[in-house]
Amino acid sequence: MNKRYPYLDLLRCLAIFFVVVLHVMTPVLTNQGLYGSTSWYVCLFQNSLNRAGVPLFLMISGYLMLRDARTLAVGRFYKKRLPRLLLPLAVWNGIYYIAHALRAGEALSPVEYLRQLLNNGSSYHFWFVYTLLGIYLIAPFLKRMVDAAGVREQLILLAIVLFPGAIRPWLNMAGPIYIFLFDPLMESYLGYFLLGYLLGSQRLSKKVRAGIYLGGVAGFLIGSVGNLVTASPEGIPLPFNMAYGLNHYLVAGAIFVLVRTFFETHEAGLARLTKPLASLSGLVFGVYWVHVIALDLAGSFLGTAMPLPLLLALETVLTLALSLGFSWMASKVPVLRKCLL
Repeated sequence: MNKRYPYLDLLRCLAIFFVVVLHVMTPVLTNQGLYGSTSWYVCLFQNSLNRAGVPLFLMISGYLMLRDARTLAVGRFYKKRLPRLLLPLAVWNGIYYIAHALRAGEALSPVEYLRQLLNNGSSYHFWFVYTLLGIYLIAPFLKRMVDAAGVREQLILLAIVLFPGAIRPWLNMAGPIYIFLFDPLMESYLGYFLLGYLLGSQRLSKKVRAGIYLGGVAGFLIGSVGNLVTASPEGIPLPFNMAYGLNHYLVAGAIFVLVRTFFETHEAGLARLTKPLASLSGLVFGVYWVHVIALDLAGSFLGTAMPLPLLLALETVLTLALSLGFSWMASKVPVLRKCLL
């Protein structure tokens, strides 16, 4: 039986909360008409924190898969893991495709459904599942690499993966000479997968943890201030919103270590939270699938006739409540659990 890690359950719940809040607040952050308002500043400064949501999901998967000897059995691993993504992916693509087509008054077409299914999905948030699918394909081979390498070699591998996607853009922004050198050898989202394994499997000293926390604060400030100083009424480019920007690595890494350390330090006192966290954690993937529909419903129900800060708060609460309620009900029906969660 797989061992449960309560801190990973909490991180998974935090990650989906961050994702939902990000999707609620991003339309405000990118709205030039709201630039400079109190709500815009709130959305700006929460942005650097909430963009840690997807990285945390990948870090959790990286830790669990790269420490599990069963990941080495390629065929068995694919047989177990891929259907868990592919079946819900096909079903949810159909749900979102039909919903969008009906709203737009378009005729339904199996060819169009298939085109969207094979082309990053019928909803904007599906990109993560397609990315995760690719990482699953490489996970057994990546495990062989990390098993054969020491911590130093694993850090070098992480640096190689990060350089073209996360580090080089910073060097090019800061320096007078444009650096190219090489394109990504592997998608830089893979770096989060590796980072989760490293931060979850190593015993970290207080000094190392303090450095990671300082890095997290630095990443938050760089992302927030960098996006702030480049924004104006003429445009909001958000250059530090790159999905695998180094600032996001720093923030996500700090959150991961902080939660892990807190749980390990207060293990006995937090034991009563183990079952509730495990139950909530089991609903998270369902929340991810459905939350965009729930957000649309929440927005339609609440309208716009209220102060924007209150509207954003209520949209977040209602979206989470609807998504959790749907996921809980679907989890009680075996066929729905298999197809939707």
